[in-house]
Amino acid sequence: MYLHIGNDTVVPYKEIIAIIDLNTAGRAAATREFLEGLNAKARRDSGTGEIKSCVVTDKEVYYSTISSGTLMKRATTFDLAD
Repeated sequence: MYLHIGNDTVVPYKEIIAIIDLNTAGRAAATREFLEGLNAKARRDSGTGEIKSCVVTDKEVYYSTISSGTLMKRATTFDLAD
């Protein structure tokens, strides 16, 4: 199964490590430091709008304009064991 994370980008569920809400992620120093290290490697959603979430996979890091809550709802709609 795949998760659509915006701008015609899909990632396999089994590769997803974390979905991070960028509105609240900067509050913790460790998370802020982690995200700063990822900035150079991340693929940005080329769609218009504010970047709202970060999807970390075992192969790639993506920034998305779709909120982390919406991505989590999409991810939990299906049985992730598939």
